[in-house]
Amino acid sequence: MSPRRRISRSRRGGYDLRLPPGERALLAALPGQLGHLLGEMARDGGAPPDALRRLFPVAYARDELAEATYEAIMRRELLEHHQEALEVLARTSTAEHLDEDQAASWLAAVNDLRLVLGTSLGVTEEAAPPDESDPAFSDWVYYSYLSYLQGELIDALSEALPPPVPGADDAVPEDPWGEPPGDLRWDGTPRPPGP
Repeated sequence: MSPRRRISRSRRGGYDLRLPPGERALLAALPGQLGHLLGEMARDGGAPPDALRRLFPVAYARDELAEATYEAIMRRELLEHHQEALEVLARTSTAEHLDEDQAASWLAAVNDLRLVLGTSLGVTEEAAPPDESDPAFSDWVYYSYLSYLQGELIDALSEALPPPVPGADDAVPEDPWGEPPGDLRWDGTPRPPGP
């Protein structure tokens, strides 16, 4: 018998939450810690610190001018998006029900928290959890919990998607993007010479 899901789609619309008080307390506290880091970054106006680099990905790795232009345009918008999602998570951490927008904010905030914790822990596919005596063990537990909660959110949100249309992908070519221009890979790097 599978355990009862903590987040599920409601028949009346939106999503029902069945979270124990300890989890709700964690979800109320963690956003403030990340929000503080984001606030400092906004005040300083500099590049994101290493712990936040996954929240502000580089768009133009090979073009400094294009990257600076992108940052000038998008940095504030990204920062506000992250802050708003964290505020919704903290504010609704005691809620029994979320609407569609709140659930989307929860997913964004949980993902942001996971990315920052994962970066600070150096999580990789092969990483094993630290020993319980390690000071990073509690962060690993938080990371694992947030990963689980993210899966619950994705499953619940996926229930709102329309069912697939049989045969709809039959006309999609195997490589829908085609060949990249100028003999480049899609990441902008030169394609190695062929045999």
